[in-house]
Amino acid sequence: MAELSVPGLGYFSDRERNTVTETLLILPERPDGEGLLVTRAGARADLRQAPVANLTEAIKGPYDLVLPGQQVRSFLTDVPDKVRGADRINIARFAHEDRLASDLNDLHIVVGPETPAPTLMVERSVMDRVLAEFDPAHIYVDFDLLSGVSDAPVRLLDRVVTPGPQGEAVDPDWADGPGVILDEDTLANALLDGTTRALDLRSGSYRRRTKIQLGAWRNVAAGLLICAGLALALSWANIRSINAQAQSVRQTAAEIYTSTTGQAAPDNLARAVRLAGPTDMDPTAFLKLSDRLFEAMEAHPDIAIERLSFNQQENSLRLRLIYPGFEAAGELEATLSSLGAVFQTGGVREQSGQFIGDAALSLEATS
Repeated sequence: MAELSVPGLGYFSDRERNTVTETLLILPERPDGEGLLVTRAGARADLRQAPVANLTEAIKGPYDLVLPGQQVRSFLTDVPDKVRGADRINIARFAHEDRLASDLNDLHIVVGPETPAPTLMVERSVMDRVLAEFDPAHIYVDFDLLSGVSDAPVRLLDRVVTPGPQGEAVDPDWADGPGVILDEDTLANALLDGTTRALDLRSGSYRRRTKIQLGAWRNVAAGLLICAGLALALSWANIRSINAQAQSVRQTAAEIYTSTTGQAAPDNLARAVRLAGPTDMDPTAFLKLSDRLFEAMEAHPDIAIERLSFNQQENSLRLRLIYPGFEAAGELEATLSSLGAVFQTGGVREQSGQFIGDAALSLEATS
């Protein structure tokens, strides 16, 4: 069988390749089939084919999952430009009703942002079964990931895949030919690079709740940051349980303060933070900002924080938020402004039926 090598498929800069480790677990169609583990660290990509149980044991960090194309249907949907969010899904649901043998209520549907919009549909029972066994960051389908790698069908594990957003996968016995066999480097990079453009099936009701990751400091602010991060994580995970955890957080903060400075912690660390004067690199900025952010989030429970980090040089919080709609960003900005914080949004975009926006939160300048 012929091998196909396609150069120039990379979507990461050299710097990103040196700092990012990517992992894909490709599932077989047959329950007794072997899966494929694809990893890339720096510029090196590796493939390992083995039973899925063996591959999952080898995974040490975050990973994405790839479903066999036989389990996912693909369509193009004509959606008016102004239609957003759940309305796009409803249009797709009924636009293809005559071509579906399944009950529409049993389908998980993902609609892309373009017009006509690439649309993927998968049985909810498939998603439920997969997520009962795995916890990937994202879920893709093989033919979508392989878009552009070949004009001919490609052999992948126990199936032949026709690449493209409206592609498909079939058992080899049903295919017109054996399929092109890609060399390992081309296949690995094509699959991994495809994650930058493919539709993510882990969306909507199947969206993964991402844990908030915080940076560390090398001084007293490190202790305060860790404790505040703990308090925030607990609050966002279960907003009504924060009072029960407050004493534990205060005790941990005092212990870290003492171990870091060699001095007894003040009786009221929070009061010490409020009385501390700002500097060019204010070690109390994180706590002040997190207090305001937490108070604002209580007023907007339908807004979710997907990612949070602290920029020490700018004394600002960097956020990635998931909104219920475009207007929610302005409402959150007004709330934070009333609390004495400056909320700068980088704009809200729709992605796989969700409204996502990056933003920065800082304190108002004082004269």
